[in-house]
Amino acid sequence: MIFLSVNINGIDMLNTYRMALKDRHCVQPPVPKTLYMDIPGADGSIDLSTANAGRIVFERRTITLNFGCGKPMDKWPSLFSEILQKFHGQEGKIIFDDDPGYYYQGRMTVSDYERARTLGTFTITVDADPYKYELLSGDEDWLWDPFNLDTGVIREYKDVVIDGSKELIIPGTEKWIIPDIVVSADMTVSFEGKEYELKAGENKIYDIVIKEGENVLTFSGNGTVTVRYRGAIL
Repeated sequence: MIFLSVNINGIDMLNTYRMALKDRHCVQPPVPKTLYMDIPGADGSIDLSTANAGRIVFERRTITLNFGCGKPMDKWPSLFSEILQKFHGQEGKIIFDDDPGYYYQGRMTVSDYERARTLGTFTITVDADPYKYELLSGDEDWLWDPFNLDTGVIREYKDVVIDGSKELIIPGTEKWIIPDIVVSADMTVSFEGKEYELKAGENKIYDIVIKEGENVLTFSGNGTVTVRYRGAIL
């Protein structure tokens, strides 16, 4: 039998504790935030779900991790205390071994602890963000191991040399994100027909929103640029 494992805050639950996930369907879809306005005297209603954000937004999602394993009876009290210390009430970064290129994040709660002699079970519930995030950001070193050749995107936006003018194309994902832009010297950036000034150091331009699809940033000046962008999908 092949057991499914999960990595929580850098701890591989199967390798570290010999605790396997009992269920493979741990992550449920987030609920869309919908808003409808009734129009008296008219059929149906007006859908205002995208009126505020310009896109559909989502509630937080629930991740339910059911664990089980066998341990000597006298080891369970101290082991479960360790589990509570490491996970209960803590913020979690969750990576499944069958989806290693992404992580979920959210607040964790440990519950439903049961033990029948040497066999013990418990549940970690994660109140998670609606999106799963790419494991690597554009300013981090790229790794082969978690990369998916079919769906992965290589993001290399660290210390890009600008000598006059240079286009940087960022493939955006479902989650709209305002990136941090770090430049070594004052320069400008153009995005969607508008030009913005960048000061040496870290900049956040709230009109520069990386959306799903191709996003083109054109930098003008001399120096280096780092764009801190991490894609996220449902």
